Amino acid sequence: MLNQFTDEYKQIMLDAENRAKKFGHKNILPEDVLLQISRLTKGNIAELLQTLGVNESLILDIFSRPPFLTKELENRDGDYIGISERLRELIVASLRMAASFHKPKAGVEDFLLALIQSPDEKWFVEFLDFVGVNVNMFERQVTNFNHLASPQGMKNFPMNNQDPIFGPIDEIMDMIEDHFGNQNPNINQPMDTPFAHNAPQEKNESRTPALDFFGTDLVAEAKTNKLDPVIGRNTEIDRLISILNRKTKNNPCLVGEPGVGKTAVVEGLARRIASGDVPFAMQNKRIVMLDLPGMLAGTKYRGEFENRIKMIIEEASTLENEVILFIDEIHTIIGAGSSEGTMDAANILKPAMARGKISLIGATTLSEYQKYIEKDSALERRFQKVDVGEPTQSVAKEIILGLRQSFEDFHNLIIEDSAISDAVELSSRYITDRFLPDKAIDLLDEACSAKSMTYNFVSSEAQEIKEKIEKLEKESVDMLMSQQYAKGLAKKREQEQLLKELESVKKKHNIPRKDRKKITGTDVQKILHQITGIPLKNLQKEDLTRLKNLDKSLKKHIIGQDEAIDAIVSSLKRSSVGISRAERPIGSFLFLGPTGVGKTELVKALAEEFYADPKALIKIDMSEFNERHSGSKLIGATAGYVGYEEGGMLTEKVRRKPYSIVLFDEIEKANFDIYNLFLQILEDGVVTDGKGRQINFKNTIIIMTSNLGSDEFNEKAAQIGFNTSEKDEEKIIADFDNIRARVMKQLPEFFAPEFINRIDKTIVFRPLDKKILQKIIVLQLDELIERLKQIGISATYDKKLISLILEETFSPEYGARPVRRFIQDKIEDKIADAMILNSKKKIVSISALKNEIIFDWQ
Repeated sequence: MLNQFTDEYKQIMLDAENRAKKFGHKNILPEDVLLQISRLTKGNIAELLQTLGVNESLILDIFSRPPFLTKELENRDGDYIGISERLRELIVASLRMAASFHKPKAGVEDFLLALIQSPDEKWFVEFLDFVGVNVNMFERQVTNFNHLASPQGMKNFPMNNQDPIFGPIDEIMDMIEDHFGNQNPNINQPMDTPFAHNAPQEKNESRTPALDFFGTDLVAEAKTNKLDPVIGRNTEIDRLISILNRKTKNNPCLVGEPGVGKTAVVEGLARRIASGDVPFAMQNKRIVMLDLPGMLAGTKYRGEFENRIKMIIEEASTLENEVILFIDEIHTIIGAGSSEGTMDAANILKPAMARGKISLIGATTLSEYQKYIEKDSALERRFQKVDVGEPTQSVAKEIILGLRQSFEDFHNLIIEDSAISDAVELSSRYITDRFLPDKAIDLLDEACSAKSMTYNFVSSEAQEIKEKIEKLEKESVDMLMSQQYAKGLAKKREQEQLLKELESVKKKHNIPRKDRKKITGTDVQKILHQITGIPLKNLQKEDLTRLKNLDKSLKKHIIGQDEAIDAIVSSLKRSSVGISRAERPIGSFLFLGPTGVGKTELVKALAEEFYADPKALIKIDMSEFNERHSGSKLIGATAGYVGYEEGGMLTEKVRRKPYSIVLFDEIEKANFDIYNLFLQILEDGVVTDGKGRQINFKNTIIIMTSNLGSDEFNEKAAQIGFNTSEKDEEKIIADFDNIRARVMKQLPEFFAPEFINRIDKTIVFRPLDKKILQKIIVLQLDELIERLKQIGISATYDKKLISLILEETFSPEYGARPVRRFIQDKIEDKIADAMILNSKKKIVSISALKNEIIFDWQ
């Protein structure tokens, strides 16, 4: 039978023959076949031609006049003898075209491709140009249709006169000519020709070309030592082997946070298979990691992606479970390649997984698994979930120690143990939104990269190979986009060969180990500083030494609040040495006391001394959150509400600057429901924002201020004055202690016990007496002198000025704030006026005489 042609192709040839006989033509020409193709009413080719506006009447009109009306078309009357020589060549070419796609039958799309590619049929290209059709676009689209019709379009078979699929082509064509020359044609009549239905494989030809093109064989890479060693994941690998050895549902799905090593577990399995350290049933298996984006690339038309997936499944299933497929980010198969009237990758894979035709390993994050896989119960039940947790710091260090050699060889460096320890410990402490070992490896890798750049080594030979690789990469992508898979696969193999050459060139230029630079903990700290913005001195070992003097540094800035400073520093020391619970914030404090005594100044000084950054301060005014629903402003609105995409005032600031002080001002004015949010922050050091992200507060200091008892504090502070004797002042201070005790007892009336218990320390600031205020005046005058010095003005002051300022500004109700205003209004403004009037004078002495400030300029 003429089973080498599709029914559509055969019917077109029969219609062309009938038309030739009807009009008294002696033969069938390619133009006749094109005319019959234009009459098609259904199918991809029909839709394409209709879209392009190519129809029967247009062809008849164009070919009825020059230049398309040739002598051959004009002078063809006579007795019918069969197909023309031109048509014969095109039919042969269409058979070869079908064979190149490993199709069992030649179709109309093969004829059109043969027609457009034939050097002897240039009239067709000219015809397409004449009717305004882009020739390259037309060829690409017809090629796509060919792939849709191809069960194994990746195959590449030899093209010669003895075609392995269709048998002797000359013999076939002789029979076709006899058939179309028959006066009583029967298109389905039997023909005594031996056709081969199964093509023999070439010796060097891969049995899985689609898998080779769209995947990476991890076992093959393990055998060539291209995979890094996998450490500390034996339990997960054993579970993987156990599931893969099952008779049914042998499809494990690795679930874990990003960066914990899910892909590494699969690579560990590949290394075991390569070394033979697996059960007998797993011996000689291949693990092929599929490139899903690569499979989607270039699939413009409906059905193309499904065809590629089917090719993958067919190749994997025909090898009797020899192939294990691996899809990283397995959740992406849901919806992948789907469009109207088509199925996505998940629904194509489900039946094959259910029948055990393929074995599939997936990997995804917990959130993506819950969001996509668990929702599809039919897909979820075909997987066996394998949890992959974050390794401990000790295991992470072992993992990096195992990778050290490969990093040293790549960067031409020596990595010291201190660098590995710091990479793990510092990343665990300061990079809280990522997971080990990935964040530690990234930190160490970047430190190595930064150090290796100082070599300034460029090899012209290596550069030339890199350029060739880039060129081949571009050509490979172009081949893929144009559906030329066999050529694309050849380009890919050329790339692999060049990569090997590049490695050998790099080895030639390797620096001897004794001459290599070393990566230390300091290098890692510098990179962490660049990534997070955390001051470098906070990351160095001298950090603990600096804590010894933290109280002295703070007391230089904050006068008269030694008790409060000592309490804060003690708490910070406990946290810094690791005695406090690691999951809580560094410290949490509630500040009480009269106004103007240094509460805000202490917060600013703490940011500068502890975090080494005066900007490391996030201030939230809690009076803005007195409504029950206003808590969403702090953590962000939930999905569906206005402002969902904007994030929360608190969570966004802490997420961007996690190493800072968070100051909640006037905490008692917040709505009581918001305190539940503080409970979570103070106890667990994390809070979940409106987008579902966990925001880490473990590197923050939480400080809350409150006005509770402020009236009593201010009233008692107002009793301290110039006319107060030392004895009376001591009594007032003693009364102040009684007030403090009363206010502390009143706290449970305003705050829940569970809230108070989570605060590290409640600190009551003392009112300022004359001695303390005098020290503050000296401190602020010294700051002014220093600022003037920076702009080239040399200034001095005497004790008379201090006495005048003390007399004018002493107000226990307002604390130290009047001092700053007085210095600004009475001294700074006068100096500014004098500098503008006479800029040449650079020396000034400031004193006081009869309640007036005297400026002596020189």
